[in-house]
Amino acid sequence: MRLHPLAAGAASTLALLLAACGGGSHGNVTFTGTGSSSSSAGTATSPAGAATGTAPAASTAAPTTSGVVVGSYFRNAKVCLDTNANLRCDDGEPTARTGDDGRFTLAAAPGALLAEIGTDAVEFEPATGTARPVAQRLVLRAPKEAPGVLSAFSTAVVAEMEGGLAFSAAVAKVALATGVPAAKLLGDFNREADATDQAALKAGSDETLGRIRRALADAGSGADLRATLAAAALTDRYYQTKAPYRPQQDVSSYEAAPAGFSPVAVQLVARHGSRGLSSLKYDLAVYNMWAKAQADGALTPLGQQLGADVLAIMKANFLLGYGVAGISTPGYGNETQLGIQEHTQLARRMLQRQSAFWKQVGDAAGSAPRQIVTVTSGVDRAVDSGNFFVQSLKPALAGLVSYPPAPAPYPDTGSAVAQPAGTDRFLLYFHKLVKATDLVTSTADARYTTYQDSQAYQKYKAADADLLAKQAGLFTSDAARAAGRALLRRLFTQSFVDRIDNGSYAFANTGSYTYTSSDGKFSSTLPGDGKTTIKGLGDAGALLYELYVIAPAMKAEAGVDFTPYMPVEQAKFFAEANDTSDFYDKGPGITEKGEATYKMAQILVDDLFNEVDAIARGDLSHAAKLRFAHAEIMIPFASRMGLKNVLQQVPVAQTYAWANNPWRGEYVSPMAANMQWDVYRNGAGTLLVKMLYNERETDFKAGCDGARVSGTQHFYDWEKLKACYGHVAKAS
Repeated sequence: MRLHPLAAGAASTLALLLAACGGGSHGNVTFTGTGSSSSSAGTATSPAGAATGTAPAASTAAPTTSGVVVGSYFRNAKVCLDTNANLRCDDGEPTARTGDDGRFTLAAAPGALLAEIGTDAVEFEPATGTARPVAQRLVLRAPKEAPGVLSAFSTAVVAEMEGGLAFSAAVAKVALATGVPAAKLLGDFNREADATDQAALKAGSDETLGRIRRALADAGSGADLRATLAAAALTDRYYQTKAPYRPQQDVSSYEAAPAGFSPVAVQLVARHGSRGLSSLKYDLAVYNMWAKAQADGALTPLGQQLGADVLAIMKANFLLGYGVAGISTPGYGNETQLGIQEHTQLARRMLQRQSAFWKQVGDAAGSAPRQIVTVTSGVDRAVDSGNFFVQSLKPALAGLVSYPPAPAPYPDTGSAVAQPAGTDRFLLYFHKLVKATDLVTSTADARYTTYQDSQAYQKYKAADADLLAKQAGLFTSDAARAAGRALLRRLFTQSFVDRIDNGSYAFANTGSYTYTSSDGKFSSTLPGDGKTTIKGLGDAGALLYELYVIAPAMKAEAGVDFTPYMPVEQAKFFAEANDTSDFYDKGPGITEKGEATYKMAQILVDDLFNEVDAIARGDLSHAAKLRFAHAEIMIPFASRMGLKNVLQQVPVAQTYAWANNPWRGEYVSPMAANMQWDVYRNGAGTLLVKMLYNERETDFKAGCDGARVSGTQHFYDWEKLKACYGHVAKAS
């Protein structure tokens, strides 16, 4: 069971695609013909600008199909109607060659098309006017529903459809993974007028085409072409909680509020954006393994490149954030350019979603100001995420941002260290409350329970025998050894891999490195602590996976693509292993342990409810409350909220697996994961709440279905919702 949170609006996605056909920035397919090929309608239209034209009912002209093959543009590519679906242009199948602009015309009615792009083809870049020979062959596909543009995206859509999705759902999924509107996915992006969307489409195309090239080159002539192409084109890359953020629904498809209701406030909880590695661990251990293989002469051709790529990631992490306005302490753990972009765009979409409301708030700033309260965990990357978010608000709103005083140091701790304004560790770092700074002994203190729950959780994570048993064999099992061997044999000789397997070789993150910025003004020296080890093939595979999942976040800084080192099957294995570990120590966990992993999140749940309660009392001082935290907060928070497909525990006698549980780290807490509540009010003072999770309209827990407003899908009556969660309003 895979959890694909994109079902919302599949029909509306198809409607958007249909509306996008013809003209504009999209490529067109025009076809004419007689008889059965066009008897159903006089005008034939297909999605995403893929097919438009007129098919006269009484024409004697032979049917033709015209379209374009894009990456940049591919000249002299062979395009055919793949009538036998063998992914080859065979003799007897209608075939044509593309011209200088990548366009083609087939003597056939529209159907599922195939493009074979060989080394006799030329790739033309329209932005620069440059052309270069194709160095490695490509194969692209287009579905019969949209045969007009053959691209990396059309190929991915076909792969998703062959995996079981309907056309509209496949388009929606690939569009979400690309970060563009579905209506633009299957067009000619070289003609896309919106610069942001064009950049996203071009980057996604380049990445997928690169995977297809490598997959075809590695597979050889005798491989299963369909499986090879699908593995390269499918959008599932198995990054799990390190997945770069993508909004899970197009803003244009959100359900409108019932008549008479207008937005009155917004609540937000968000994880920090994409970041680098947290410390010098995985990269150094893997590099030491590689260095030994180099010294032994045990590197394969692919393995020879690994060392330089690992060093590129190391250097980028040592210098991460240097020269970036808003990041004060460069180095490991900082947000990357992608992470900054994620929160910048999240803020802009929040404003776009309720533009009239935010204009009203901004216009009233001088006469009736409302606060945009901002609070973080106090950890650098969460603080920076909050800053980048609020800096993206419109100038009229910037003056409304406020940072509440941090809770005073508790006298119990003997600490005089005060946290900066806008910091609340109890609210947004509750998984690591410590005696030295956070001790609360008075049962009358509102935060006493949170402190006790945090201590219980930390004890559970460190010492619970059932939890540790579930996690112990994740990377030492036969399956982990096999997955690790499959990865390492691509990089190292058989004998070197065997030495790791039999314990003759072991590696750790030992050694010290220094990197200096290009301008010479910043230098960083760090030693490894030796605690991250490779003692077997499963360990080696797990650490390579950690570099694989962090590389997309660091594309701008390191420029490294780790997909050649991590085939899809092994990525899938280690992703499930990581999800298993997270499920047990951060997620819903073991049934018999009750709320051990998420009870401490109640303070955050209460905080959102209390903010809406204030609105219900008529206190409009807060237009929004923005909270910035971590995966360790988002994951238990989602469980405490009881979200469907999230809070599904597993008895100790069973073991979590993708096959038996819908919980997925990539859904619950990708980078910049967020929950937003939009609060609405009518003239009578009645409040409604709609929840967005990763910007997809999302249900509250199943037991609250009765609180949903009749005639709506996503709006909940506030009083009924509050009663469902058992929330008691604080005294005003």
